[in-house]
Amino acid sequence: MVECKICGAKALINKSQREHKEFTKLYCTCKNRDCGHKFVLNLEFSHTTKPSKLKEQDYFKYILTCLPNDKKQEILEVLMNDQAQSALNLHSST
Repeated sequence: MVECKICGAKALINKSQREHKEFTKLYCTCKNRDCGHKFVLNLEFSHTTKPSKLKEQDYFKYILTCLPNDKKQEILEVLMNDQAQSALNLHSST
């Protein structure tokens, strides 16, 4: 819950702007109409309290399964082109 530092009422997060993987700006507005304070909070990653169950390879697979089909197709095309280029380079060096 976000609170207004002026009146202590609840505040609404209107927008978030990710600056970095571990840092986000939260643009907020106080819900108390008599106050109406607008402010920015900085949200920063501090530390892990329990490691993820996803190992690096599992995490990569998880991310891929979450992508829409058109993005999966783009990745497949890049990998196929890279594989074809590698095969050409291998044949040209022999």
